[in-house]
Amino acid sequence: MTDQQPRQGPLHGIRVVDLTRNLAGPYCTMALADLGAEVLKVEAPGIGDDTRHWQPPTWNGESVTFLSANRSKRSVCIDLNTADGQNSARRHIEQADVVVESFRPGSLDRRGLGYADVVKLNPAIVYCSISAYGANGPKSDLPGYDPVIQADTGIMSMTGHPDGPPARLGIGAVDLGTALWATIGIQGALLERSRTGKGSYIESSLFDTGVWWLSYHLMGHLATGTTPARQGTGTPFIAPYEAYRTRTGDVLVAGANDRLFVELTDELGVPEVAHDPRFAGNGLRVEHKAELRELLAPHFLNDDAENWERRLRARAIPVSAVRTVADLALDPQLHAQGMLRDLPHSSIPGLQVVDMPIRLNGTRAQPMTPPPRLGEHNGHGFS
Repeated sequence: MTDQQPRQGPLHGIRVVDLTRNLAGPYCTMALADLGAEVLKVEAPGIGDDTRHWQPPTWNGESVTFLSANRSKRSVCIDLNTADGQNSARRHIEQADVVVESFRPGSLDRRGLGYADVVKLNPAIVYCSISAYGANGPKSDLPGYDPVIQADTGIMSMTGHPDGPPARLGIGAVDLGTALWATIGIQGALLERSRTGKGSYIESSLFDTGVWWLSYHLMGHLATGTTPARQGTGTPFIAPYEAYRTRTGDVLVAGANDRLFVELTDELGVPEVAHDPRFAGNGLRVEHKAELRELLAPHFLNDDAENWERRLRARAIPVSAVRTVADLALDPQLHAQGMLRDLPHSSIPGLQVVDMPIRLNGTRAQPMTPPPRLGEHNGHGFS
């Protein structure tokens, strides 16, 4: 289905008070805005969201990190450390359907803005708390950012090459994953409220998300007692399933079943490898992965990465050259899918944002507004 004219999203009419900063909370509330909710972002006067100061890179002086996570919101400056500010926040919350906050556990309780206080003001409220480690356990009071959780949960220990040091994922997977789980929880709670009239208290944490990302690796450890190790571009349970060097760069090849393995060895010009008893089935290929790589790798050096893409795709083998973000920006698939969207901005000519990765009835997000200037909507609140 092709894109239709912009329409109101499924969360149209839902009002959200956004008491979050950094990335996990703001990405959650931006997803709600993309789905049609009205989001009021509460920021500290004179400072704003921390990500306003996370730069470089900038786009015409504005932090790209902030721009990426805060479109379609209204910004009001409220000092939550003062009685006046807390009363102002309560007035907004009384009009809201959802509150999303990312303060340290207990911090908003001391300000009279925790769930126990808010639910008295607004019994139907859906209140979502996002924290580093959750509200329970010995680490509940600790601060945390995405890479800290990657280190703490074991993600970092298994990222990188076997002969190199541990590496941070190049994306904020823990932050963005937490944002998605919070969004899912909020939507489920809103659906339940439509049936029962009752609000909900939702908790999501970076730590829980990090554990969830590791689900099959953690279960593998529980089953076998082995600790997952760094695999480079590969994986511990499929072979061949990794990147190979070519004459012009690397290609990632996923020979994830016997048919694909036969097709790959045939295209490489070594069909006899598929009949080698060491590689008769995925389990044996994993067991002899180093030997298999030694046999296949030299043949990839006989052609360019782009030609290997063409040749292997002709055999329906999943493959891609290892490209850069700069390559992605020019990828026809990116533009055909409409994942980049022009968003007029008063001080950033040509601003483009990454649209949400789902379509509803042929459209992506509802009509957007640009990320707000700090305090742009002071004195206005919800529309």
